[in-house]
Amino acid sequence: MRRRRAARFCAALAAGLAPGLVRAAAPAESAAPFVATPWSIVDEILRLAEVGPQDFVVDLGSGDGRLVIAAVARYRPRGGFGVDIDRNLVVANANAVSAGVADRVRFEERDLFATDVREASVVTVYLLPKVMGRLERKLRAQLRPGARVVANDYPFPTWLPERVVERDTLDKLVISGMTSTQIYLYRVPGGARRG
Repeated sequence: MRRRRAARFCAALAAGLAPGLVRAAAPAESAAPFVATPWSIVDEILRLAEVGPQDFVVDLGSGDGRLVIAAVARYRPRGGFGVDIDRNLVVANANAVSAGVADRVRFEERDLFATDVREASVVTVYLLPKVMGRLERKLRAQLRPGARVVANDYPFPTWLPERVVERDTLDKLVISGMTSTQIYLYRVPGGARRG
């Protein structure tokens, strides 16, 4: 009887500790600090990506959700999704409710490298150069031909952009001390051009 109780106690203790041990063993890598994309750049990104009704928009490192929420509210894609590893930044679901688009978007606390993006036809990113090579390989492997990827400020190391747009915006001055922004449009090879 004592052995069974001791075994149950050990099993319960192990079960209670296991989730914490799993999380501690594999922390998600921070791809960038939270820096909100200026609103003037949000519209530029979505226009450059040519977001439309057939699209599904994914933002990797979505922060407050502004890119996906604006895409769904203004350009009417069939839906959108965003991920961020910082649980404090996944306020985006509340922002989606406020914007009236919560039925078509969702946001989750998740490592962007563990996120399946195969459903996306448009992906947006504003991440640091240190992760762009790894992300490039992931996106090229998972996205369908013709899918568009828009990178803010930092390009992929080997993927040649289809178009680069440079903008000056005073909104960015408080973020980085500069007004200049570069936005890179990539298209997964092998697909027909939209148009």
